[in-house]
Amino acid sequence: MSVERLCRGERREKVITMYLTPILWIEIGVAILIGLAFLLTKAEYGLFLYAFALGFPDVALPLGTTINLRVDDVLILLFLARTILWAAAPLSQSQRNIFKWEEIFLVACLLSIAVEMVRGTSPAGYDTAKMAGCAVIVLVLPRLMQSERRLRFFIAGLMCAGVALVIQVFMHLGATSSNDFANFQEMKSAATFSTWNPNTIGQAASLLVFAAGLGGIVFSKTLATRILWPCLAMGFAVVPALVFVRGTSLSIAAGFVLFLCMVRRWKWLLVFVAACLSVALYLHSRDPQLMKDATTVNLTTGEGFSHRFERGDTALRAIHTAPFLGHGFGQEMSYLNLMGSEGRAHNAYLAVWLELGLGGLLLFLTAIIQFVKAGLSLYRNPRFQLQGALILSVMIALGLDSLGLPTLYWEKLPTITLSLAVAVIGICERDQLELYEKDASTLANEPFPQYSLDRLLFTETIHHFAAKSA
Repeated sequence: MSVERLCRGERREKVITMYLTPILWIEIGVAILIGLAFLLTKAEYGLFLYAFALGFPDVALPLGTTINLRVDDVLILLFLARTILWAAAPLSQSQRNIFKWEEIFLVACLLSIAVEMVRGTSPAGYDTAKMAGCAVIVLVLPRLMQSERRLRFFIAGLMCAGVALVIQVFMHLGATSSNDFANFQEMKSAATFSTWNPNTIGQAASLLVFAAGLGGIVFSKTLATRILWPCLAMGFAVVPALVFVRGTSLSIAAGFVLFLCMVRRWKWLLVFVAACLSVALYLHSRDPQLMKDATTVNLTTGEGFSHRFERGDTALRAIHTAPFLGHGFGQEMSYLNLMGSEGRAHNAYLAVWLELGLGGLLLFLTAIIQFVKAGLSLYRNPRFQLQGALILSVMIALGLDSLGLPTLYWEKLPTITLSLAVAVIGICERDQLELYEKDASTLANEPFPQYSLDRLLFTETIHHFAAKSA
């Protein structure tokens, strides 16, 4: 550490060297061990810290040119160790179905990588690392969030992270005048983080809107919270629109409207529509040229879609050369570049089809359908109707967003969103099973003369559902 001083008109530099003594190293090691032990035994605080760390993506250690090690990556490895050491509660039926198809899809990706290694065309390290990180998230987070208490801590951490993200995004924009942007793409790039793709802001917004919706369900229902959580959800929903992340903004808006219609919250629907119109008017008044540039689209020519039509055509031509087996995991970018494309297809479904073939695409769609089936099952249950509607809405939003981006194909933040949905599904189904068992136990303890034929049939039905859900 150096400090400059002026002494008798001369500039001198004083250097102070700090030596780490063995005792200090021991103290640091003990502090780290205590922190790790605390996070292992108190998982809810670790979940809060993990969610909060997502709000600071630039706090990262570069591991090469494309891979960054962040605080949340270290924590998820710690949670993985905890999952291995501690036995988690049994998975519910829907969770088992979801995990089964996700694991099958993961195995398909791993087999594709193995074949590529034999051929000498291994995928890029970034694609493999991204898939491995998402696989760990899928394995760990749903098994760790098995109670509403832990879910609340995770949601609270996400809200803190969301506020931090919004502040940082507008700080990035505040450092540059809107007159310095030649088009809306430059503005979107200026708003994002150095370690993020500009479209990742939209993925973060989808996660935060979903978490805010869950917060309105699992936290106490006071007048203040009934206003706070919808306002947080709407606030996070309009952030992508303010920085012209157009496709994700429309996807979030579609999911938001679907949820409000499914739960019949017509007043909040009017408020959301008014908020969207206000954002559009604000953007137009701030910079009409950027607004015109962002809203000029032509479905016939593909103008305004950032060359997605051309990239999609190139991806389809690549698919036609190997429609059933694909070209191998992680080969999308290199193969499309050889065919003269300017970049990736920006379509999760085309990307999966190109890399893993028709079989991989069917596995991918089957895994997505499991979430929809679980959401519909919860929505039909009056007790969990809100949770079911929220899961269906977020799946619609992510599914639409995947038409213009690789959202559902091994992307970190959407994977966290899906893992959060799996955790909610498990909590709801375990609560329902406990309710069935409690009702069956109550009926079994009643005196036999009080039974009627209807009550006997009801008891048998309860046992049937309890056995089916077990």
